[in-house]
Amino acid sequence: MAPVLSVVNLQNEKVDEVALSEAVFGAPVRAHLLHEVVRWQQARRRQGTASTKGRGEVSGGGRKPWKQKGTGRARAGTIRSPLWRHGGIIHGPKPKEWGFRVPRAMRREALRGVLSAKVAARALQVVEDLTLDRPSTKAIQGLLRGLGITGSVLVVTPEREEAVEKSARNLPGVKILPVRGMNVQDVLRADAILFTREALVKLEETLAP
Repeated sequence: MAPVLSVVNLQNEKVDEVALSEAVFGAPVRAHLLHEVVRWQQARRRQGTASTKGRGEVSGGGRKPWKQKGTGRARAGTIRSPLWRHGGIIHGPKPKEWGFRVPRAMRREALRGVLSAKVAARALQVVEDLTLDRPSTKAIQGLLRGLGITGSVLVVTPEREEAVEKSARNLPGVKILPVRGMNVQDVLRADAILFTREALVKLEETLAP
């Protein structure tokens, strides 16, 4: 049976109920899949720009520092040697791409699984609408307090809402995402998830298998 959630307004008054899609919010949770998708997300964010110079790239060293024999010093062929100060770096990092491919079907399955886990943990709530005429941190703070939401919260809107994003940017632990920005890592991190009704409908359409 599909879970049923209450829909509240900005004053935290119940205005309706909504039945969640069993296909999206009743999916099995596969830990290995969540791990793979989170690893993929983190790998894509790695810059991979660290770079060092090898002995063939550092400046200087065009001639032999001193003759091979008779000086009493160890033989040396170039000041570019990694043994010398300002010499090349042995096996140093070079720019590289850390990302790898995870099929879209796997990413969607992982997102369905983690959302289902949040529903089972009663960490998902629905608000009728979250449109603001102007940024108001007080409005967002009052809504979250009225819903009894503490800790980190992920607020999901149907599209990017500039006023809502500006309202929440000074609130620690509050993140605003449009439906198309939903991802496994942010859902896992959130103690609670707050959907607008329109965002919930749009997400179910997007994640429907």
